[in-house]
Parts: sequence; structure tokens; C-alpha cells
Amino acid sequence: MSKSVSGCILACGMAMLACSGQPKPIEAVQATPQAAAVTRANASPVSQPATTSPVPPAAAQAQPIAQTVPQVVASDHTEGPFNVGGQIFTFVKHVQGVGGHTSGDDSTVEWWELRDAAGKAVYRREYPVAFENGTFVETDDVDARELKASFGQGILIEGGELPSAPNGGWWIQIFGLMNGKLTPLSGAMRADGAFLGEKIESYQPSRMFRGQQPPTVSHDVLKFRVWTGNVNIVYGVIIDWIQGKVRPEWTCLGAQGQLSGCHYQIEADPIREKEMTFVRLFPEPENGFTPKHVVVKPDSKIDYLEAEAFVSWSADQDNVSFGVSDPDKVWIHVKIDGQDGWISGQEDFDAVGLPQAG
Repeated sequence: MSKSVSGCILACGMAMLACSGQPKPIEAVQATPQAAAVTRANASPVSQPATTSPVPPAAAQAQPIAQTVPQVVASDHTEGPFNVGGQIFTFVKHVQGVGGHTSGDDSTVEWWELRDAAGKAVYRREYPVAFENGTFVETDDVDARELKASFGQGILIEGGELPSAPNGGWWIQIFGLMNGKLTPLSGAMRADGAFLGEKIESYQPSRMFRGQQPPTVSHDVLKFRVWTGNVNIVYGVIIDWIQGKVRPEWTCLGAQGQLSGCHYQIEADPIREKEMTFVRLFPEPENGFTPKHVVVKPDSKIDYLEAEAFVSWSADQDNVSFGVSDPDKVWIHVKIDGQDGWISGQEDFDAVGLPQAG
């Protein structure tokens, strides 16, 4: 802090002494905000002391507004027990909550574990926690349930993240017994859509083999809703309990053995136009065929039957992701006033009430 002092002037003999001085300029001091208090369950709060610079006299000090930092409470939540192949497991998640809250946007999961009957962790996953402006920057929530399918049993972990993109932020992971040990059969599976649940699917491998009908093959399949840009397709993932992994329900090949799009059940939410228009209706999902030009009236009856799409699949130890790889190559099978065929391209999708979104 700078200081200047004027000299004292002696006047009026020995009877009067007068001094004049300039005031000391005040340098602004920014107070350091007080650290957050973190409370563990059944424990006393632990706070970090605030640190400040030396404070000038109150009359001249610029007072900053102190930021209020809420208390953060941590607690453990247990789910289960889960019986998998005669072995008992529990799911434990460690939750941090703002101001004692442990749900919604005011809480987040810091880590979770699957534990055996002796309480030993057999799998653990952790998430970064960031705190800003009185709340968490991002929040995670995770839950577990027993997965009792027709051909195997395990544990299904389901999680979600906020904030997230539309149709995103969620994931599931499957665990099963391999050589007597609880093992992840997949990484965290996620897509641009939602998890619909599990079901049994049965297939005929081929129509005839050496004059005989081959036996039907059945699998436990996880079903997902996946967005194409215009409609949702229903995508399946097979749980291979024997090999201890998951894989796409369908892999489709063209006439020359090259990969091609597969046919999927669709979910459409049409927004019909109020004016008459037309579409090019192809007999097959191929541009090489000659299309019919079919009139679409505002009151035309339209059935949305299925879609053909290429779905990409990417998997590593920690994550599995899948989605429509090229929305421009999606074909949709429709029936318009009894006329059956395939359409492709945004102009024809608009004509049947399927605008692009997302």
C-alpha cells in the first residue's frame, strides 16, 4: 500500500503546532469464498477454514458478496440381494447429495459396486464429480435388478446421465456367471433411443435342409428403440449366455455376400400434410426398380410396416454403441390406400408425414 506524508510546518512560534496529511489510498481486497462442508453419513461435518488477505478499516473496505455453498451429504444405498446361479450378490452405490437430498438433480452417484455374499467387491465403476454454482455440473444415477431370462440369469445394471442429448444419456450393462464368477457380458450399451426390455425370439435358420425342416433356434434378446431421423426401429441384441457376450440379433448379407441393411419393426408418429401430394413407390428397397407414382391425399389410409437400415455396431471392454450409420439409405415399407411398396428420401418421407427430426 503506497503512502505519502506531508511535512509538518512549525508556525505561530511555540504556541501552536499544525500538521497536514493526505489519506492513505485503499487497495481492494477480494475475499476467498468459504469451502464447501462435506458430511459423511453418521459423521460430523468437516469444513476447510477460509483464508483472506489483511482487511483495511471497514469504513473504506469494498465488501464482496459471499457465495453460499450448500452442504454435501454422502451415503451408501444397497439393492438386492440377487440370486444368480445359486450365488448371492448385492449392488451398492455411493451417492452425494446437495443439502441432504439424495434424488433428482441434487444428487449424483460417485461409484457403484457389485459385491458377493462375503461383501467383497467383484466389480466397481467410478464417475467424476464436479460441483459448481450450488449444484452438480453433471449427475449420474444407477440401479440394478435381477435378470431372469429363459436361457440364463444374471444382473442388469441401468444408468442415466444428466444433462444429456435427446434420446441419450442412458445405458445398460449385463452380468452373468462365467466359470462360477460374476462377469460383465457386455460393456455399457447405449444408443440414440431407449431400452425396451428383454424377450425370447425364435428363428428358423433356413427353410429346408436336405429335405428336412431344421429345428427352431431361440435366444434371449434385449430390445432397443433406435432413432433413424424419421422413425424409430426396434433393434435386438442377443445375450449369448454360453460364450459370455452379447451380439447383434441380425447381420444381413446381399446377393453377392456383401453386408446389406436389415429389416426392422418400426414405430412411427406421423404428422400428415393437409394438401394432396404423391410419392414414388418402389416394389423393393432398391433404386434400380421402376417406381409407381402414387397420390397421397390428406385422408389417405397409410400403414407404416417396416424399415430397412444399416446399423453400425462398436464394442470394446467398457462400452457398446449402435445406431443407424447412414440415415440417407433408410427405406420405409408403407401401404397407401391398399398400394404396397417402399419409399426413400426426405421428400417422400415428408409426403407420408414423417419429417426429419433429432
